[in-house]
Amino acid sequence: MNLEAMKERIKNDEETKDLKLTPSDILIVNRYLDIKGKVIDGYKAKLIKEPYIEIVYLPTKETKDFLAKENLKRNLKLFNSDVYLQEASLNDFSLFNTERKEAINQIKEFISNYEDKLLPKGFYIYGKYGTGKTYLVSAIAHELAKKNVQVLIVFMPDLVRTVRQGITDGNLEEKINELKQVEVLIMDDIGGENMTSWFRDEILLPILQYRLSARLTTFFTSNLPMSELVKNFSQDRNNQLDYVKAMRVIRRINDLTTYLKLDSEQFKK
Repeated sequence: MNLEAMKERIKNDEETKDLKLTPSDILIVNRYLDIKGKVIDGYKAKLIKEPYIEIVYLPTKETKDFLAKENLKRNLKLFNSDVYLQEASLNDFSLFNTERKEAINQIKEFISNYEDKLLPKGFYIYGKYGTGKTYLVSAIAHELAKKNVQVLIVFMPDLVRTVRQGITDGNLEEKINELKQVEVLIMDDIGGENMTSWFRDEILLPILQYRLSARLTTFFTSNLPMSELVKNFSQDRNNQLDYVKAMRVIRRINDLTTYLKLDSEQFKK
């Protein structure tokens, strides 16, 4: 196709008819018209008109969803956990009472307004077993990942085991730094792990302190209200209680989060 034929083609297209183009621009726009509306390897072309003419390729919704899931998978692999790779959506979370409606409204507002520069507080989501806490944070993770937010979910009993393994494997520092620095950290089932004074003081507390100082968003889920969580963190290896050190952890969790209580009824999808 010669240059004049390209010009005619561009003038006959509703999107490009009014553009003022240089000869090199004509070649770019003609190429755009060749691929306009087509999906190429999961991407669609878009014509940028300012400050200069260029073609950019944007992922389709399906590609965005796939990339978001792959991002979550990469993070989860570091901590040997794949329990969260379930399809989860905030819209599928059952709202059978006022408490749950209020919780989902706050979470949707958080996601809608999330900007990495603001680094808002996360949530401490408390509810009895079966109320849908893990499903809820899985849905949150998927929604944030779609916005290109780096999210890491850890199941606390798995984390304790993985940290121990990290000492043997020599990659403990790598794992701890990932927990400290990831943009959004979700710690699921805190209080359900076999907590030791060493893990509490040398692993968990430094992670929370770093995230608090760096204003990094952190979520927790637990079967326990925060007032009871302190009991789990108070025990040391000699079965002695140390409430002072336990409260150091609890205060940081409190400072990092907004408290959300789910009802005692089991989750109904």
